[in-house]
Amino acid sequence: MVQLRKWRPLLKLDDDTRLASYRKIAEGLVSAILEGRLPPGTLLPGTREMAQLLDVNRKTVILAYEEAMTKGWLVSEPRRGTFVNVQLAPKPLPCPAQPSFAPLLLDQPVVPYFTHNAQVVALQHRHGALFFDNGTSDHRLLPQAVLHRYYRHALRNSFASNTVRYGSEGTGYQLRCALAEMLRNNRGLTVTADNICLTQGTQMSLYLSASLLIKPGDVVLVERLSYPPAWEIFRRLGAQVVTVDIDDEGCRTDQIDRLCREHTVRLIYLTPHHQFPTTVSLHVARRQHLLALAAQHDFCVIEEDYDHEYHFSGRPYLPLASDRAQRHVIYVGSLSKVLGSTFRCSYIVAPTQVIEALQRNAALMLGDADAVAQTMLADLINDGELKKHLRRVSKEYRARRTVLRDCLDQAFGERIQVREPEGGLALWVRFEDGMDVDRLVHTALDHGLVVRSGRQFSPDDQPQNALRLGFASLNRDELYQATQRLAQAMNAMGTR
Repeated sequence: MVQLRKWRPLLKLDDDTRLASYRKIAEGLVSAILEGRLPPGTLLPGTREMAQLLDVNRKTVILAYEEAMTKGWLVSEPRRGTFVNVQLAPKPLPCPAQPSFAPLLLDQPVVPYFTHNAQVVALQHRHGALFFDNGTSDHRLLPQAVLHRYYRHALRNSFASNTVRYGSEGTGYQLRCALAEMLRNNRGLTVTADNICLTQGTQMSLYLSASLLIKPGDVVLVERLSYPPAWEIFRRLGAQVVTVDIDDEGCRTDQIDRLCREHTVRLIYLTPHHQFPTTVSLHVARRQHLLALAAQHDFCVIEEDYDHEYHFSGRPYLPLASDRAQRHVIYVGSLSKVLGSTFRCSYIVAPTQVIEALQRNAALMLGDADAVAQTMLADLINDGELKKHLRRVSKEYRARRTVLRDCLDQAFGERIQVREPEGGLALWVRFEDGMDVDRLVHTALDHGLVVRSGRQFSPDDQPQNALRLGFASLNRDELYQATQRLAQAMNAMGTR
């Protein structure tokens, strides 16, 4: 039986004072049956209980039940009670006129990267399931005591200064100043707070930047394998997405030159530091060629520097945006790789007139920001705690990269080729020709392992005999287990 406390809101009785009380109850029952809130076979409360619940006379409820039974909505069974007639099928509500935008929604293509496999969803709740992600940090390594202390301090100061409310221009400015100093010192960008727009995630940064630049029909270049949310955003904004090949030196700038002569290219989206997903770094000569092409053909470069913080050998490349002669680069960064996805702090770096336009649009989308979180993040940067945390976890992530590489070598040997980049939090693993990687990914689910197929990084939905395996979010034992499960999945396919 439906719990008694649920019956009053479930019945939705009419407020019309001209209608008899028993008729209100009878019609409330009929409406609940028609709308599917009372399925066929539901046992109703007894007349005494229903009267007490609805604060009416018992005779009123008896009359309501009798009327509903007379019309066939309810049936009474001796010594069992009153039920919704099992022969009734809930009648659908009248369909409203189809909204004008419905065909557009129905026509949107399915993007493989965003599809939700029922088995994947089920694994998320299974104890012992493992996930090879795209290269996220391990939340377990965050300095929890430090974060708690800084958040309490920020909250206390916000109360004292009366800024603990939605939005604070002051706290936003403090965070932009802290980020500007970090970018000047660590990445060679000549910027101030006026060159930074704060956002709540990389995808929001990409959308804001692209929507400012793209008109329907514009040509946008992306690498042959790329970050799916980026090219999906460009397509939703009406752009024609054209791909550029990648080799061991990064994207083919000679192809960019040719494409610019064939089309009026509006922008190109790149991840030059550690190319997503292949991890290759854009060669110095090609960086200079790309910036020269941007000036020659007047297109914009959106540079996403998603994991600049993690570089394990040699010196990291400075961003394209650090070139003082360039005027065509919009730089997108985030703190999520450092502090995890819980702290949604991303930013866009661009000339001041671009930032002003971005901030106006951001205000419409984001509204007011979290002043306490902004204060905490600014303090973490200014006090050196963020840098200290990076030094500590970088050692662990470097060790995990070695563990994964050793596990892959032991499990697969010469059947794979592994690109080991100088930094970043993932490996690009290419399998021998003939390997059905899509099938391997599906088979791995049966062994409690989730991994993305290389195909999902292709704007043209082309199969790839490669996987991107993130190693940072798994500890050393988990990396061994995950690799073993991947090998078991391959063996289950009959591949030796």
